[in-house]
Amino acid sequence: MASSLKSSQLKAVNRMLAFNNESIEDDVDDTFNLPPAGSSHNQWKILIYDVACRSIISPLLSVSQLRKRGVTLHLLLNSEREPIPDVPAIYFIRPTKENLAIVAQDCAKGLYARTHLNFVTKLDRSLMEDFARLVVQSGSLESVASVHDQYLDFTCLEQKLFSLSKKNSYVLYNSTTATEQSMEHAMNEIAYGLFSVVATRGQVPIIRCPKGGAPEMV
Repeated sequence: MASSLKSSQLKAVNRMLAFNNESIEDDVDDTFNLPPAGSSHNQWKILIYDVACRSIISPLLSVSQLRKRGVTLHLLLNSEREPIPDVPAIYFIRPTKENLAIVAQDCAKGLYARTHLNFVTKLDRSLMEDFARLVVQSGSLESVASVHDQYLDFTCLEQKLFSLSKKNSYVLYNSTTATEQSMEHAMNEIAYGLFSVVATRGQVPIIRCPKGGAPEMV
């Protein structure tokens, strides 16, 4: 039986929680045959996410399922967090200047043993260079173990139903006060979100839309 969009997204999240190990099993059943949590093949880790990425994880994995995957704590990025210097941290966040500044501060403080950065969508080169400059200046570059663009910028509510979670999108697209710049920014976000869906499924869809206006921009 062909896999659903939700199972494909879950597979990608499982791989991310295994430090992007490509050899992870493809089975995403509830009885997922994982090595014991805390073992060398399923080591303990901390999951740090922002609000948007928490909304992506929540429909996929319960607290107990996260625990089976070695996640001892799952914390919001902008919350006050205590140092746990002997455990690696997996960050799953949006690639924004504010988020990267917080991660750079975490690295400078040595909060965790190693930092594994996972961005929900594409990290722009300018932001990457700004982040690199911050960690170099603080002497914490070696704490960054890996950086990945995951292209998971959508929320799976059912097996074949997803949302890009864009608030007030209909109002924005049909507002008479919308500027060309705001419309272009919104269309770019939608395009990246749909690209995430396509990349996760590994299939190229047929997209039909009317000529002219926002849909054609996407």
